[in-house]
Amino acid sequence: MSSNYSKIRFIGYAIPTTPGNLIPIGNPNGPGAVAGTYLGNPDVETDINNRILVLKNAVDLAKNALPKNEDPTSIINLFVAPEFYFHGVDGPYVYSTTGTDPADMVIQKLQSTFPASDYPNWTFVFGSAITAKVDNLQNVYDSNYATIRNSVVHNLSKNWQDAYGPLQDVIFDMLVNFIKNCHSYPNMEVRNRAMIVSNIALSSSATNEPFVGSGMTTEKYFVSNEDFLLYEASSPPKQVVTEQMTAYPVIDLSGGDLKRSNHDKFSVFRQNYGSGNFPAYMDFGIEICLDHSDVRLRRNINNEPWSNPAVDAIHVQIIPSCGMQISAPSVAADKNGFVFNCDGQYNLDTTTTPQANAQSGVNCAYVNYIQNSNYAAHTQLATVLQPATGPNPALNGSNNATFNTLTTNDVVSIPVTTTPLGQNFNSYFAGGPGEVHIYGVQNGYVLYP
Repeated sequence: MSSNYSKIRFIGYAIPTTPGNLIPIGNPNGPGAVAGTYLGNPDVETDINNRILVLKNAVDLAKNALPKNEDPTSIINLFVAPEFYFHGVDGPYVYSTTGTDPADMVIQKLQSTFPASDYPNWTFVFGSAITAKVDNLQNVYDSNYATIRNSVVHNLSKNWQDAYGPLQDVIFDMLVNFIKNCHSYPNMEVRNRAMIVSNIALSSSATNEPFVGSGMTTEKYFVSNEDFLLYEASSPPKQVVTEQMTAYPVIDLSGGDLKRSNHDKFSVFRQNYGSGNFPAYMDFGIEICLDHSDVRLRRNINNEPWSNPAVDAIHVQIIPSCGMQISAPSVAADKNGFVFNCDGQYNLDTTTTPQANAQSGVNCAYVNYIQNSNYAAHTQLATVLQPATGPNPALNGSNNATFNTLTTNDVVSIPVTTTPLGQNFNSYFAGGPGEVHIYGVQNGYVLYP
């Protein structure tokens, strides 16, 4: 069967992925942080299996809402879940140097759960999975190096909660600066990787060489103040991996950000549709949460080693996040390109139905999911009118992308009313089962108008 892909549809699973018993420190939707409890199952495989069951429920809810007789070779379905979707009761899934990285298990199980036979024209970005390779986690918890920094952060957090006025701001600055210093001297390296399954053929944007299989990952490098708990909020508190204990691996982007293999650290990948299709291929870029704020993709728009530099560019920019929205200075998609954000932390405004207006200077369509004052999520879609010029938004002569005006005519929000986990769902997710948001539910969006 030959493909004739000419359209794309965006599907976001707006489910809160923030911790249980959430205690905001500062403004978590801005420069703040959180305390709370990591939810999940102590058995890693059980935890992964149950989170995948919740995903499949959401994917199939979306699939059942699509046109019944649609030609699967004509439209790409892109499904995105929020950052931190896969994590354990310690924070990251922890494994030893003699063990297997749980991220490998996640990818393998996702591939078997979402095969091309059932989802032939689907590409999935299943949020991210957090892992850490540590031979003896208890020794790390008990070390002076960890206990002192945890004590300092816990005390500053408590003092911030008790203070008010200018003094509260002073304490918060002390807290943020202390955590930044701790990131320079971590107790452990943690990896935060997007989990990607594409049932459409993948290849390298740099060499156009095909990838083997449908599974792929890309890695985050920018650790924020709130990627992990500041302290554990149970009584008595459990020992867990905290923000001040961690750092992410360095990623060398000096030679660009184009993927050359399924599981390298880079971000930009290609789907091949065949020489008879227009387009014959298309390039996607993924920025996990704060990497988008750090202008990860835009910084290399002029020096990516494309296989065909005269015409190649990112056409679909994807932002799985837990505390981020589309930022105009960070947009790197080309003319008529797409930027799609699925966030598991906050709502853009107080509305709960599909909206279309400007959010932080970005014309977009969006939908909020609001469970309560602590737990929310959103999805957001923008299309590029004029692309950015210059890799550095601060330099004279650089211009940020501008955006087309969108409507909500073909956008729907579908509540997730039940999950396969039943009452056990609350042991994994604190903010409710969320909603599925579909952009282009009936018609999709033309890839290259």
